[in-house]
Amino acid sequence: MRRTTIAQALAALAEFAVRKAGAERVGLSAAEGRILAEQIVALEDVPSFRRSMVDGYAVIAADVRGASRSNPAHLTRVGEVIMGTSTTLTLHHGQAAAVPTGGALPEGTTGIVKIEDTASEGDRIIVFDAEDCEDRITDAASDVRRGQRLFEPGVVLSPAAVGLLAAAGLADVSVYCKPSVGVVVTGDELVAGGKPMQAGQIRESNGLTICAALAAMGFSPLQYGPVADEREELAEALDHALSECDAVIISGGSSVGLRDHTPAVVADAGEPGVIVHGVRAKPGRPVLLAMIGDQPVVGLPGNPVSALIMLETLVKPILLRMFDKTDNPLPIRARLESSVNVDAGLEHRIPVQLQRSAEGLTARPLLGSSSQLHILAYADAFVVVPEGSGGFEQGIWVDALPFSRTRTLS
Repeated sequence: MRRTTIAQALAALAEFAVRKAGAERVGLSAAEGRILAEQIVALEDVPSFRRSMVDGYAVIAADVRGASRSNPAHLTRVGEVIMGTSTTLTLHHGQAAAVPTGGALPEGTTGIVKIEDTASEGDRIIVFDAEDCEDRITDAASDVRRGQRLFEPGVVLSPAAVGLLAAAGLADVSVYCKPSVGVVVTGDELVAGGKPMQAGQIRESNGLTICAALAAMGFSPLQYGPVADEREELAEALDHALSECDAVIISGGSSVGLRDHTPAVVADAGEPGVIVHGVRAKPGRPVLLAMIGDQPVVGLPGNPVSALIMLETLVKPILLRMFDKTDNPLPIRARLESSVNVDAGLEHRIPVQLQRSAEGLTARPLLGSSSQLHILAYADAFVVVPEGSGGFEQGIWVDALPFSRTRTLS
């Protein structure tokens, strides 16, 4: 097995086209969390009219400049703006019109005085303070201008983004359909939850973990198996998954043991076949990357820590190309709580738990065997230790790359 670096592995797969996700139109009520498949342009100005920021009176600023308790300005009320309606009022010097927050402004308005800075006697308005009155006007199109580009394809729509689209006049958008990713789980020792176990058997968890992570990334996972460690059975499962899905992940069997059939089965499945087998990284050294036509096929190690970290590191950027999307997550800057010492001959990814402290965020390394699932259950992110460095000292600032999650709760 000739191992390559993570960067070389991704570059090798980038030479091959992947199947592109289809698109569908959805209403904005179903758009949160979806990935845009089109450029979005505002259909309307936001706001579409000049409006007041406060409850008060529309005025001509020059009429009230310098007003105070000892020297108030006196104006004549000429009408009222009703919320949600246009107005035909026009202000002239010495006049004022009552306006609510968000109300349309009469023609000629150059300032708004707050209602608490005034008194009224019939149609006479007494202004005691007009400081900053010109700053209380929201101009038309001050938020968004019609025709303005709002979002590019590949953007994941947040709740606020959905709100912006609605304000800009859109009712629906084109988003990518969720590509189906088959997850073939292998292992004679695996038993599904709820079923009785015998000595030497373990609960199947990798498939559920991988499917949950894929869903958080925006894909539609479909699990196959557990499949016995038999070459013919694995080949049949892979063929079945390829016929139903846009990509396939095989959990387990990617190493070089006598019952590790994934490399041979994938090599026989079609062209161009296996592109990368083995990386100079830990955990996840035996990972396998392949293409069958335009369908990515990945063999992940059976150890859960290795599987999930390689899913985030290699599989995610490959699959996101289906959306014409580059995987470039914003790292979280944190101070390393304790030192990390590793083999300098490999690139390492260390799961960390992020915690708040008086000095800011700290990253607590979660060290142990790659078979220990609790490491991932408590990890928020991982830190990359470059090949040749041998580790990090306690207290240095590091970039922690967050694991994919459907929702952030804290």
